[in-house]
Amino acid sequence: MKMVEVLESNSKIEPSCPPWYGEFVMKMKDLQQQKRLPHAVLLSLPIETDEVAFIWYLSMSLLCRNSTEGRPCRQCVSCVQMQANTYADFNMVGLEYDESKKKYYKNIKIEQTRELIHDVFITRSYDNLKIAAIYPADRMSIAGANSLLKTLEEPAENALIIIATHNLGKIPVTIRSRCQQWTLRLPCFEEALVWLEKKGLDNEQAVQYLKFSNGNPGLALKLFQINYLELVSEFKKKFSQYLNNQIDVVMLGQFLAAREVELARRLISMVVKAYCFRYCGLNESPANKVAARSALELMTQIESQLMIEENNLDLQLQLIDVLISMKQTIIQSQQSIRSRE
Repeated sequence: MKMVEVLESNSKIEPSCPPWYGEFVMKMKDLQQQKRLPHAVLLSLPIETDEVAFIWYLSMSLLCRNSTEGRPCRQCVSCVQMQANTYADFNMVGLEYDESKKKYYKNIKIEQTRELIHDVFITRSYDNLKIAAIYPADRMSIAGANSLLKTLEEPAENALIIIATHNLGKIPVTIRSRCQQWTLRLPCFEEALVWLEKKGLDNEQAVQYLKFSNGNPGLALKLFQINYLELVSEFKKKFSQYLNNQIDVVMLGQFLAAREVELARRLISMVVKAYCFRYCGLNESPANKVAARSALELMTQIESQLMIEENNLDLQLQLIDVLISMKQTIIQSQQSIRSRE
């Protein structure tokens, strides 16, 4: 089988399952044992999480002949090969990585989908379930989705197609209607807190990072591991200096561009949301409403403008443009509020 195409070349997947998904895996395994496993499942996943390792784990559990309560044994032939990323009857496609440009392609190519479909129907290597996974499925091209539709209408025998997405609304209705749908959710705050504390965070850190991640414990842990709190503090200081003309926009743009795109987006979004909350506070004066509307419009503009992977523009130039817009909006809003006080 091919190395998974949602990661850079030579990367290896380590199957893993967060505890809050364990019940779902058990339900899938129960359906399999009752011979009621559907031919296709559509998984709606929480945002801001990379679920490749979990999809791999789910597949390993379904392929394992000795699993207990949905947990794969990790010792049978299927488990050993899944952990080595070499199981012949499992295939997964996603966004391919362009080594020359050092970024992912915008969409899953139709050739990938067609090859996946072909693999589903060819002779299996083992007397076991055959699994094909597509993630993130909302990035399939229209042609790719159409080619998948025929397979969903005329499924292969003893095969499962896993279609996983963070954006269910972008999956065509024709595909949704032909799959068994499951929505996977994050744990409650208390459960997430306990999990993070078991991972080594103290209570104060766990609370802080859950706020940073909007209650997503997996993301909270990743942000903690890169010391995101220190990065936030540094960015706030530099942004304040920028607003007060102590550093120029190029310097601040370089600071952000040195980070991963997602981190740069997160830092900018954090600042704009903070101003939105400030302008939408208990003071209901018209000036605040105008300022809040400007901040919200700016957020929409930024979310569209910073889709760097899709518009193929230079990150630093985009960041500079966004930072200029942010400064103009904030200064104008503050002036408007002062003039009405």
